[in-house]
Amino acid sequence: MKFRWGDGFLRFEVERDQPGRIVAVQSDGTLYASRGYEIRRSHDDGATWTRVAALPCSPWRRLAEQSRLASRLLRQEVRALAVLGDDGCVAANREGVFFGRAGAASMQPSAIEPGELPLLPPMSLSVGPGGRVLFGEYGCPRPRRPMRLYVSDDGGASFRIARTFPTGEILHVHNLVWDAGRGHWWLLSGDHGAEPGIGMLSADLAHFEWLVKGSQLHRAVEVFDLGDHLVYATDSHVETNALVRLEKSSGRLERLRDFEGSCIYACRFGGLFALTTTVEPSAFITTDRSTLWLSRDAEKWEPAFSARKDRWHPNYFQYGSLVLPRGHSDREVIAVSGQAVERWDGRVLIGRVVDAGRPAAQ
Repeated sequence: MKFRWGDGFLRFEVERDQPGRIVAVQSDGTLYASRGYEIRRSHDDGATWTRVAALPCSPWRRLAEQSRLASRLLRQEVRALAVLGDDGCVAANREGVFFGRAGAASMQPSAIEPGELPLLPPMSLSVGPGGRVLFGEYGCPRPRRPMRLYVSDDGGASFRIARTFPTGEILHVHNLVWDAGRGHWWLLSGDHGAEPGIGMLSADLAHFEWLVKGSQLHRAVEVFDLGDHLVYATDSHVETNALVRLEKSSGRLERLRDFEGSCIYACRFGGLFALTTTVEPSAFITTDRSTLWLSRDAEKWEPAFSARKDRWHPNYFQYGSLVLPRGHSDREVIAVSGQAVERWDGRVLIGRVVDAGRPAAQ
């Protein structure tokens, strides 16, 4: 049964849904989703799925997979996935980082340079030229500690430390985004005080400098690259969230509009820009709904789908969110999954956008 939401000009129409969590999308529209620690792939807009690989899973965690609430409590999910051109993949959960090839019975733990501190597994994994895989540590250590950037040149089999941020410079790394036009990485960090920032990391990883730093307007998880500028929505629980345009050459910021929740997920599907808001405990997030926002130009946005946070405690059983895949697709087929929201929790929704048309200009 098809489901529509929204009274704007762009409406998301769900064509199919199934259990799982959307993880990644490739430019040709190939979708990747997880069920527990198993990764599946679809080449036909979610009509059929095939198993790709699975992260190692202990017997007691496998037992927890029988309960959706237990899985949420334990954060039993694939948090990040990088797909490599030779059909290899690298994945992360809250226990570590793993690598393998499609069809393998189980992915193997990556050999990670230990340094002097235990690894904090990443929120995202990024692939650059030549199949180089990068990630930055993610977590909220107490007390604060140095945070590290890791790189792999062997398909995720091993990672070495590429850069260390001293204590207090950042809380953690949200994401690394390759800028093909400028030939460098954008590093996105969080979270408080002087810690949020957007910086430029050279392709050879030898040089790094901050473009902007020290404001909640610099706190991003995903960005849209529009040539001479970036557009993103902020991920803040201590200020009202905003859509920001950032000029690459000067660091000049323009606040384009406000959003009702923090933004962790954003993705481009063909000519559609998509982002979602998250429901988390905050005086600045007063709505109880996670919303999918869509745009044709990354500046004018419309709500196209919404789901209400469910009754389970957000700190223990996750914030309410509509999860979008990492990556981008050349197809206008949208994939999103529900997390801690009514009706759609733990389900992958796939569909298209209905453009209701706009009245002619007077």
